[in-house]
Formats: sequence, structure tokens, C-alpha cells
Amino acid sequence: MSNQPLGKPRPLWQVITFSVASFMLYYGWYKWIIQEELRRYNGYGWSGTRSLLPFVLGVAVPQALRLFDPDVPGAFGWFSLLGVAWIYIVQFKLYRTVNALYCQEGLKAPLVVWWMFVPGLNLIVGLRQIHFLSEYWARKQEITVKDPVAQSLPFLSVNV
Repeated sequence: MSNQPLGKPRPLWQVITFSVASFMLYYGWYKWIIQEELRRYNGYGWSGTRSLLPFVLGVAVPQALRLFDPDVPGAFGWFSLLGVAWIYIVQFKLYRTVNALYCQEGLKAPLVVWWMFVPGLNLIVGLRQIHFLSEYWARKQEITVKDPVAQSLPFLSVNV
């Protein structure tokens, strides 16, 4: 085992269950904590705050202004587009980071990064990212993590 700080394996079933039960609040925390873990592990990269704050502000601020101040011009919606664009940038970097971790171990990169731009496939690559990052941390800690959701859907868990 390495002296590098390792992340916690979070199986897909857990991330889905906790995210649904918390109305997606857990998913926001998950996105924040994995960025923090990857940054500590790699010694570089964006923090969870840097990764999420522009998205949250880009989506929340225009909605709050629209709700609480109806005189705000409709053109302020471009700010939301910046928030959405930011999350694509963050996801792109995250998928490349997960792939790099696997390649450094001599394993095949599990994520097809360009899928993030195709409706439907973007959900699949996101679910695969959750699964394969969890598997990576489990492998580094020499533990086995059961994930019945990923195991029952091979297109989420097989690295071919």
C-alpha cells in the first residue's frame, strides 16, 4: 500500500441511493469530496470548491434573482449557461483523471470521455465514473466493495 492519502470507495448503489434520498444533496457532497480526495492523492488538481462553486453560483444566482427580483433582465440567463459549461469542464477533467489513474496502474482506461457530450451516453459515462473510481480506491486499499447495481449492469462495470 502507498503512503499517499487514499479516497474512500463509494459504490454506485450507495451514491444513487443517498442522492435520491437527499434530493441530490449527497451527490453535490460526493462531487466535492472526490475532487478533494483526488487532489490530495495526486498532489495536484482542482479542489472540490473550485470544481463546484462556479456551477452552483451559475445555476443558483440567476434563479434566486429571478425569484426574488422580477425586475432583473432576462439576459442574466447567460450566467446559468456559464455554470452548465463549467460542470462540463470539471467532468471532462475528472474523467481524464480517472482514466489516468487506471493507465498508471497498467490497466485499460475505463471511461470514454467524449460520451459526456452525447445525451444518454453522458449518464452512462457518469455512472461508470462513480463505479470505476470506487473500484480504484478499493483496489488500492486491497479491499472488495460489493456493488450490486454495477455488477448487475455489465455496461456500467465491465472495462473492455
